[in-house]
Amino acid sequence: MLFKATAQKTIVFPLLLLNNLLLIQAVQYKALDFLLLFAILCSFLSLFLRYEFQIDKDTLTYRTYILWLKVYAKTVKPTDIKKIVFKRLSWKTKLAVVKVENGWNMRIALFNPPNVFKELERFAYEYDVDIQKTSDYKILEKTS
Repeated sequence: MLFKATAQKTIVFPLLLLNNLLLIQAVQYKALDFLLLFAILCSFLSLFLRYEFQIDKDTLTYRTYILWLKVYAKTVKPTDIKKIVFKRLSWKTKLAVVKVENGWNMRIALFNPPNVFKELERFAYEYDVDIQKTSDYKILEKTS
């Protein structure tokens, strides 16, 4: 099953405005021009970030795109997973971290449809992957 998410735009817009103000200030200091232009470009490109997380029969796949360009992709099998930790991200937001043997861990939050956590838990039980749930997550599970 395929799950999709996008970058939180409410955080990026103020940063983009701040970078523009810093660029105006950098006119006085020529050494900062390149660095600030790079920061503005990164902030602008972050507006177009999107993520995909796919649970297949025997693999988990995590992909990151900027516009249509695939920037990062990682596929893991159940034997490569150390454990899956379910946490609480904010007041009412769940988070799952898939800890892998080699490489970066997969951080799963704010994906649609929201049943991603149930599917991930089902995957873990099916392949006997260790699961750890924090007490805060258990409280969120009861309320939803």
